[in-house]
Amino acid sequence: MSDRAGLRAPFLALALVLASALPALGQAGGGLGSQTLGRSYWFLFLAYAIAWALVLGWVVSIARRLARVEKELEDPRET
Repeated sequence: MSDRAGLRAPFLALALVLASALPALGQAGGGLGSQTLGRSYWFLFLAYAIAWALVLGWVVSIARRLARVEKELEDPRET
């Protein structure tokens, strides 16, 4: 598995998360779509954003370590 293939999964997951928000953009006509976000909801949004960033960083970290282990298994060093 190449480095690009190992990093493809996190970016695909991020694209799916962003694509799931697209239907909400079409509902911004009137009524509920014209309401603004209250102050307390910004903290919730921030908490979810931080949580997703941590999960994404963790997945990228695992992918990089896995790629390094696979590379070492293909060409083991003599110690």
